[in-house]
Amino acid sequence: MVKQRDYRRISILVHGQWGSGKSWLAASAPGPRLYLDTEGGVYDTPGVKAIWDPNKPLDSTGLTDPLTNKPFTAAVDKDTTVVVDVINWEVLEDARSVLRSGDHPFESVIIDSLHELQDQLKQAVAEPGEQYNPNATFEQRAWGRLLNNMAMFLRELRDLTRPGAVRKLNVILVAGSDDEIVPHKPMLEGRARKIVTGFYDVVGYLSEQVATNGDAVRVLQISPTPDVVAKCRLHNLRVKHGTQVINPDIQKMIVTVNSKVTA
Repeated sequence: MVKQRDYRRISILVHGQWGSGKSWLAASAPGPRLYLDTEGGVYDTPGVKAIWDPNKPLDSTGLTDPLTNKPFTAAVDKDTTVVVDVINWEVLEDARSVLRSGDHPFESVIIDSLHELQDQLKQAVAEPGEQYNPNATFEQRAWGRLLNNMAMFLRELRDLTRPGAVRKLNVILVAGSDDEIVPHKPMLEGRARKIVTGFYDVVGYLSEQVATNGDAVRVLQISPTPDVVAKCRLHNLRVKHGTQVINPDIQKMIVTVNSKVTA
């Protein structure tokens, strides 16, 4: 097992409008990164990428270069984003088993996006022989199974940031927001939204705004307002940034969390 650096890991849920830069922000987490991708957004972010089948070894026999479709032969290092194309819940479970074992080199795990993941879980928890219909009303019994599965998985991810984890990770979740509804909140159905927003260190709303000098800037709102669901329980981030992080970068946010900040 690769030896880890000793620092405080964080868990963060980023939500916002489509095209606001959520996937870019997620990809700024420390590497090597495991990117569990349900939407294909990772391929538009910068950096070296390798596609991985989590049932195979984390080497050239299990990794593929997405540009050439040939085996990925470079070392998996801090600049590498290892992508798992999560086409169903079963693929996610395969990756989950690797994370549980701690037998991997990753510093961060990213899920993009939660809304699509919830749809996949709906299909997975349908009764045996039942055909999932995304337009049908979800039965109360099925909602119970979904919430139990979702809560267990998201709690398990959060616990990977803690000192007792076999291998500690930064955990970044990405979700869209319904900007026609105020306050803007992560696009999740049922009580899943409340469960998710309660588990993580930071819930941030990402948007693109125009600065006073006319430049476009990305703004991560980390304090709640009447218009936005957000929170931050990391003291150093609140002291340094107040209610908003301008042009956020997750690696820099982690440095702040692990620095000596006086207030």
